[in-house]
Amino acid sequence: MVPDNEMPYLTQSTYTDEYGVVHPEGPIERVDVLQNPLSIYNRSIPLALIEPSITFILDKTRKHAATLPFEEARDFIFDIIRMLNPYEAKELKHLYDPLAERKKKEFIDNCISLDENELLITSKGIYIRWEAFDATHLLRDAICEIYDKYGDVILPYHIFTPKPNWGRDIYIGTGHVGYMYMYKLKQNGDSGFSVRSAGAISDESLPEKSNDNKTGKSWHSVIIASLLIIAGTSC
Repeated sequence: MVPDNEMPYLTQSTYTDEYGVVHPEGPIERVDVLQNPLSIYNRSIPLALIEPSITFILDKTRKHAATLPFEEARDFIFDIIRMLNPYEAKELKHLYDPLAERKKKEFIDNCISLDENELLITSKGIYIRWEAFDATHLLRDAICEIYDKYGDVILPYHIFTPKPNWGRDIYIGTGHVGYMYMYKLKQNGDSGFSVRSAGAISDESLPEKSNDNKTGKSWHSVIIASLLIIAGTSC
């Protein structure tokens, strides 16, 4: 555990000074967790890389769509969804097409959802449904298809590590960084570790019922849903 301001952070652009030193430029996003998939005992599964790879693509999709005219943003978003899950894309189009023009614009605006600092509003955005046990549509193939078609806009982040004692932050390089949902592990002295989802839990390991008891205990539901994990995939 380290202070938040000592964690690596991400930028979409950089500049180089007259001495050849790379500096961050524009809004920054702080990384919450650094994960080494090889250190997760008995959980070294491909999805640990696929999930943040997909959320990275959707992150970049929303940010690029924010720079496009409405119709181009709509087509771009639906095309990304189609490649990741054609079944979901068809269902969304069925819901989207009958909408009034004003509602269609609200729909796309909610998919993008950037705040005043050009950072993602994580409670909104694009949600992709994973079709379990569907061998006809593989997520890895979908990721490769997206990079083949949109590799010029789905670009990796620039990663910096703070070094306040050095007088500047250190440029690590580029990387693919995405969101990942994580469960909260709660220690139980009688039965070892037990897994609990985010929410307000009492000292007796039961869900809190009153609003007064819930207040201040559900903070981790936001943090966990917004975790940034350094990860990547190659095609």
